[in-house]
This record gives sequence, structure tokens and C-alpha cells, in this order.
Amino acid sequence: MPAKTQRKKKSYGGCTIDHFSPASTPDWPKGINIVLSFEEAMKLSLSLQHRLLDINSLNRSTREGKAAAVNVCVYTDKGRITVNADKLKLR
Repeated sequence: MPAKTQRKKKSYGGCTIDHFSPASTPDWPKGINIVLSFEEAMKLSLSLQHRLLDINSLNRSTREGKAAAVNVCVYTDKGRITVNADKLKLR
């Protein structure tokens, strides 16, 4: 039987970060400000809307529909933000 290949996460898009404030350091602060240009903010908005429309198409009365979530991943070393599908940890 062939080895199971790990499926790549689907990204709904992303944008490039102009800069971080304060600047990133090894002892990163609890809160950071992420500054985006208008164009990059629009890309982020469209990415979030795309994922939210996908969630909205699910039946929210099912376990899968209730668990659907948005994962916003910030790559501080690359200056990128991606929007990905994820699931909530339901109790």
C-alpha cells in the first residue's frame, strides 16, 4: 500500500504586509500592529470574504458547519498573511 501523502492546506489568498509595528524581535510582544497598503488590505478583505462565503454555504446545523472556521496565518519572517480553512475545537 502506498504511503499516505499529506494534503496541502487550501489557501483562500493572502496579502503582503508593509511593516510590523513594533519591529519583530526574538521576544515578540503580545500585541502587534500590522500596517497594510490599500491594495493589500483589499486582497486580505477579498480572501476573508471568500472563506466566509464558503462557510456560509455549509449547513450550520451540522457538526461540520458549526466547526468551520477561518485561520489567519501571519508569516512575520516573510511579511505575508494568508487566509486558510480551519475547524473549531468543539466540546
